[in-house]
Amino acid sequence: MTAMDRTRSIEYDFYGSGTPMAGIKHSNVKAVRNFVVAPFRVKRGITWQSGAIAAVRKGDYDAVIFLADPNFASTWIASLLARLKGIPVLFWGHGWLKRESRLKSYSRRAFFQLADRFMTYSERGMALGIQAGYPEKKLSVIYNSLDVVKADAVVGRIEAGELASLRPQSFFAHPHRPVLICSARLTEKCRFDLLIDAAALLSENGMPVNVVLVGDGPQRQALEDQAKRLGVATHFVGACYDEDITGQLIYHADVTVSPGKIGLTAMHSLMYGTPAITHNDLDEQMPEVEAIEDGRTGLLFRRNDPTGLAKAIQEWLGSERSRASVREECRSVIREKWNPENQARLIEKAVLAVADRG
Repeated sequence: MTAMDRTRSIEYDFYGSGTPMAGIKHSNVKAVRNFVVAPFRVKRGITWQSGAIAAVRKGDYDAVIFLADPNFASTWIASLLARLKGIPVLFWGHGWLKRESRLKSYSRRAFFQLADRFMTYSERGMALGIQAGYPEKKLSVIYNSLDVVKADAVVGRIEAGELASLRPQSFFAHPHRPVLICSARLTEKCRFDLLIDAAALLSENGMPVNVVLVGDGPQRQALEDQAKRLGVATHFVGACYDEDITGQLIYHADVTVSPGKIGLTAMHSLMYGTPAITHNDLDEQMPEVEAIEDGRTGLLFRRNDPTGLAKAIQEWLGSERSRASVREECRSVIREKWNPENQARLIEKAVLAVADRG
């Protein structure tokens, strides 16, 4: 949002609730020039945002951007109203994650056709959209990102010795062992049970590891019990929103392991220079998995296979690449594509393309 606000060619008004939603923290509304509070109402899975319709009614915008979520009933109406008023409409979101049934594909395409341009997070999403019959000329890839500027500052302070040293190795009785980490909600979908199973297999094969989980959630007690039962050294940090702490833990870990869908956890790991391992079933993944380049910034394993996960971890830890070179590779991928400045530039390009036509 702040990167978009810095562009000189477009003046944005940002409409949002200003409050957290579904466990997702809201961006700092004071960090942009024009923020309009537009609350959501959710009932039976349907979301209504009257501010979206009010924004279009103003009629003085050259283009409007909506989240591409068909469960936002207000977006259907606001998009139709915008088209009637001759205002170009852009959607942004995941778009297509996998091939769908004909009925589901039709209903999704009907909603997405309300947009003059669809901005998807991944190249695979664009390819799937084309396969589903969406016009290629109406698609743009904008990738996704986290606050890289903040991460770069944390990395700089770590490397300059300006932060009180916090290493994940210090949590354990055997600090020399490799550290596997993940920062995410401890939910069933994340499949951290597979991580603990894989860690137990590694120990049986003569490669004991330490596991650090940053986050909280409904699966925590079950995971604690599992780790204790299998004798896997696991430290549960709990929920942590202090990037000085989380950043150091990720930076000093050997590899991030996210056995379920990885999403923005990939960005979080790579921007601190730590490679990531996740499953290879792209139909059950999130767009950000594209940032994991097999053998360069991490590895992929067969979904739901703890033995395959253990082998992937062992392969990565057994490679002879220096930690410094791996860190540079991971951070370079973020610099190349997956950062707010590039995302804002690509959004700007898409907006200007439809606004010029309008």
